[in-house]
Amino acid sequence: MIYAVYHHPGETMGFISEILWRMNLPFKCIHLYRGDGLPRPTSDLEGLILMGGPMGVDETHYYPYLLDEVRLLERLLSEGKPLLGICLGAQLIAKALDAKVYKNSVKEVGWHQVHRTSAGKEDPLLKQLPDTLKVFHWHEETFELPNGATHLFRSDRCESQGFRWGNHAYAFQFHAEVTPLMIQEWCTNPKGGEYVRGAGEEPGKIMAESDTHWSRLKPFSQQIFSSFFESFKKESVPVR
Repeated sequence: MIYAVYHHPGETMGFISEILWRMNLPFKCIHLYRGDGLPRPTSDLEGLILMGGPMGVDETHYYPYLLDEVRLLERLLSEGKPLLGICLGAQLIAKALDAKVYKNSVKEVGWHQVHRTSAGKEDPLLKQLPDTLKVFHWHEETFELPNGATHLFRSDRCESQGFRWGNHAYAFQFHAEVTPLMIQEWCTNPKGGEYVRGAGEEPGKIMAESDTHWSRLKPFSQQIFSSFFESFKKESVPVR
């Protein structure tokens, strides 16, 4: 079973769900914000997807389940289980690998470019992508590259936009899973609109651009996620 961890009702798998359905891969969503527990034991856990959320990885006094997530990730990383982290999910993987997570110099919100690193150009999931992609961002925290990780993406505003650890764990700071409807919901709720304007962006402009940018990003998101989920069909190998 593939488990997807939700930290907030608005930060869902989006386009990822569609890909899982197409690939006929069973999955279960865990809503931590409403009290769902993490999988224990993990004998049937074939892989884990961690989505975003408004909290920081160190806000464990408000969200104690973050500690449980990090412990679970430490175990799954050692077992070689396939892992995918988006935004907060990426930061949690970095935390589980003893990397520092901290405030970025600026908020990065809206449609902005990311650039593949030289290693990203050789990565098996990413080698068919263009060197530069316009993707959706919604974050103010970032992370140091964990020891032993392969740096995959950077942006002009944030150096650590993505990494791979081993052959089974991928972490992306940006949102390749969002749909225009999700972006509209994020930008039109009062807290979301305030967050966008606090980053020097305009909600209306972001929403107006989303259909065009998403239509261009969609085939590349399809490629990234479909290629990644092929790993769920393979036998996991412990990292030594």
